[in-house]
Amino acid sequence: MIQLFSTEFWIIILFIVNFILVVFLFLVVKRINCINPLSVQPHHTENHDAESDQAGHIIKMLEPLVKDAAKTARSFEVQIREKKRIIKELNEALDARIININLLLSRADEMQKKLEAEQRMTNRQMSVNPDSFPVAPPDTMLDQQNRIIEMFNMNFDVESIADKLSIPEGEVRLVIDLKKKFMAMEAEGR
Repeated sequence: MIQLFSTEFWIIILFIVNFILVVFLFLVVKRINCINPLSVQPHHTENHDAESDQAGHIIKMLEPLVKDAAKTARSFEVQIREKKRIIKELNEALDARIININLLLSRADEMQKKLEAEQRMTNRQMSVNPDSFPVAPPDTMLDQQNRIIEMFNMNFDVESIADKLSIPEGEVRLVIDLKKKFMAMEAEGR
């Protein structure tokens, strides 16, 4: 999801709108207060009553606008929180996919090295058994990644994790290094 404007932008816009409404209300009140309260002539009293009625009418008209502005501000706040939550979830899902892709690339590199070594041996008249290179299905990649991270968090070293899970040490290092980088990036983003 692409964020069109930052949270700060919307907050600034909201403050500007509220400021304009307050200034407008201030000008209306100032206009109402321009009436000379010392004059006692009857035509001024009638004028004063008409202006007071008009001011009251204007205030009643502005009241819903102020309430709508406050309601809009709350709505913006709720939407911003929801967008932040969605972005965080998408980032976490993307991080997991990136780790899976890197694991697959690492395994492909390992398999390519093994195949090249076997081809060299084949050239020396040795047979090749293509079934000796099992590839874990993509479903178990995430489970394996989670097991690597869990074991690392339980203070297992890279060699022990690789031995227990029967995977290359390079793959274990890759998962741990990528997870550390993603956690650092996430910490910076907060």
